Amino acid sequence: MLEELKEFRNKVKKIILDVLEQYKDANLHSESARETIAKEMMKEFGMDEPKYIYESPDGGETIRKRKFEYKGGHLG
Repeated sequence: MLEELKEFRNKVKKIILDVLEQYKDANLHSESARETIAKEMMKEFGMDEPKYIYESPDGGETIRKRKFEYKGGHLG
């Protein structure tokens, strides 16, 4: 059990260091940069938030929620 904990800690540390290396030129005084780094770490930990779209095809009587997946391309 203790060995598993050490292994887990090492994996977490590696993820953090890898993300920080990826953003080594980021301005840490910038809230936006810190937010970006935090989101990337959460993504690497498998904790990123899925994006959803709420739709009401009948003017508000029913509301459906579906996962939004942006596949690239021009939005405008």
